[in-house]
Amino acid sequence: MILTTGQPFWLTERGLVRYPVLAQDEQCDAVIVGGGISGVMLGYYLTQAGLRAVLLEERYVGGGSTSASTAMLQYELDENLVDLRKKVGIPRANEAYLANLYGVHGVARLCQQELPQDCSLRYCHSLYLASSASDVASLEEEGDARRGIGIEAEFLGEAELLRRFQLKSPAALYSADTAEVNPYELTHTLLNQAQAAGLRVYERTAAQRYEVSPDGQRVTVHTAGGHTVQAGHVVVCTGFAAADLVPKDIVNLHSTYVVLSQPGQADALPTGDAQLWETARPYLYTRRTPDGRIMVGGRDEVIKQPTFQNAMLETKADKLEKQFRELFAQPIAFTRDFVWAGVYGETADSLPYIGQHPDFPRAWFALGYGGNGTTYSLLAAEIIRDALTGRQHRYAGTFGFEGR
Repeated sequence: MILTTGQPFWLTERGLVRYPVLAQDEQCDAVIVGGGISGVMLGYYLTQAGLRAVLLEERYVGGGSTSASTAMLQYELDENLVDLRKKVGIPRANEAYLANLYGVHGVARLCQQELPQDCSLRYCHSLYLASSASDVASLEEEGDARRGIGIEAEFLGEAELLRRFQLKSPAALYSADTAEVNPYELTHTLLNQAQAAGLRVYERTAAQRYEVSPDGQRVTVHTAGGHTVQAGHVVVCTGFAAADLVPKDIVNLHSTYVVLSQPGQADALPTGDAQLWETARPYLYTRRTPDGRIMVGGRDEVIKQPTFQNAMLETKADKLEKQFRELFAQPIAFTRDFVWAGVYGETADSLPYIGQHPDFPRAWFALGYGGNGTTYSLLAAEIIRDALTGRQHRYAGTFGFEGR
């Protein structure tokens, strides 16, 4: 499955980090299938808790959707809190927003306090823009709902947006509790720490199927290379990339496109450190990089198969640049440097699936679909770690399969 195309910035910046192929049978407490940020985060948390773990990646660790991620760490979900309440109920919707808020600060704490380097983690702000005048009333209602559960969100009108940020939008919600990180650097920094604690990592090793022992206490994962990993549990962190290990019909595939400017051009933006995104669906989204580049993503589209036409990248990039410039009342300098596309999954309620499924005994799932993959990864790692060590995480029931 092709998960990216073009020239993902993070991968180009650091270069491909390599890990060995599985060449022998293994035994452990938990086998993790998937070497993106979700699987790696879980490997870190499990080994820190004293569990023996093996991680299997079909291609290259961190080289799939993780390398194409913009890694915008927001408490805000693809589904507004007001709308999410209608889909999953008020308690679950509130908990989902609070969980993601917790996830943002959890990733920041991990980078700034636990790891030997901060992986370019930086706190910033978010501007959630009304795409049209008809969205203003619902945006005001959304701000009230967020503040009602303790999340700060300042409502800004058209005149104030123009005065403070030179933005041509009828309204916006301005929030803190937002951050940015280098997802590829975070992936391999976590792996280095996890390997030091005993995690065994194998790439170019496809997990094809797993079976449960007759007594129901162990699983055996069979790989394409003919080797096996026996464990107490299997944890699937592959999203849609391992069809035989993932419950069917829970996600739709989308492609998203990203264009990146030359270094330093973000320093002149009138929006300062704020990430931008909008009420329209699909939405435009932006962030800046540590070297002052402007990263603009969007033009998403539903796809049936993860295939790309590279010739389309330039067209998408042209439209993204034009759409970005049109947000502002003043000319914005943007000189293109990188263009890429990636695949992501979206669920009906925009929430991830984290937990066990009744059709898959001794299996756990960390499927961080949607636009909040990095924060979902941290939540999944904590929830599953706690479950495997006999504890109950506060958000264990928020993202499960039950009732969805």
